[in-house]
Amino acid sequence: MVKIFQYLKPKEWLAVAVSLIFIVLQVYLELKMPEYMYEITTLVQTPGSVMQDIWETGGFMLLCALGSLVGAVAVGFLASRIATSFAQRLRSKLFNKVESFSVEEINRFSISSLITRSTNDITQVQMLIIIALQIVIRAPIMAVMAISKIIGKGVEWSIVTGAGVLLIVIMFAIMMIFVVPQFRKMQTQIDNVTRAMRENLTGLRVVRAYNAEAYQEAKFEKANKELTGTQMFTTRAFAAMMPVMTIVMSGLSLAIYWVGAYLVDGAGMGMTVSGVPEKLEVFANMVVFSQYSMQIIMSFMMLAMMMVMLPIS
Repeated sequence: MVKIFQYLKPKEWLAVAVSLIFIVLQVYLELKMPEYMYEITTLVQTPGSVMQDIWETGGFMLLCALGSLVGAVAVGFLASRIATSFAQRLRSKLFNKVESFSVEEINRFSISSLITRSTNDITQVQMLIIIALQIVIRAPIMAVMAISKIIGKGVEWSIVTGAGVLLIVIMFAIMMIFVVPQFRKMQTQIDNVTRAMRENLTGLRVVRAYNAEAYQEAKFEKANKELTGTQMFTTRAFAAMMPVMTIVMSGLSLAIYWVGAYLVDGAGMGMTVSGVPEKLEVFANMVVFSQYSMQIIMSFMMLAMMMVMLPIS
């Protein structure tokens, strides 16, 4: 992949740098919203609060959401432009390289493999660049900034969040062990389907002359069934992963609120330094912590999914 990325032009690297700025802005605004939620929760539960203050805080929260949306749109636009132009250039260079091959070299690679490399594989690389700019760069920034936000807000909640992250990592490690080899196997099977189809089309007159339609159909059907079986396995694996991730995230939220209930019950009746009741302080921290923990889990999930997609590309 490092060799492939050498074909990116300076203006595309500049676009990547601009995307990075928008990503940092997007992450900052997304992590700013729970802080406004903390203020709203405190204002709602504090006697004598003015409705104007709640509306003002809610307005800032909406502005953060709008800014995050603008950042996401900008990153998506830049990522699509970079990936599309890069794939066009890579496809052109690959075509010119294949054109320079001798007959012996083409036979060594096999024509079906060269067709797949020039079409399907470049599309996979293009999708990887788009997803990488939107996820791989964003996820670590989100995770680090979210972790910095929750430090000191509760050891118990941190342990629960760490357990959730560990479950996500274990789940994706199992996926990489069993599913990634199937993706690699799929590349060869795509070549087999392409070869069977190409042989049938280029040798159509010979096939009809020798009445070999049934033989060609059986050959294509065998290659097609092998590819379909592998795709069904990988698709089912990803489909089974979704409810597991939902259970982990829902279980994490439940655990945070369950631990928070004990912390609220054990909090004193006094006031904090900022003049907020201790029970209210713990309750507001619980609401904010649940939001940050979801951001951390989502970031690790995105990184884990990229670890699965990277070997494919």
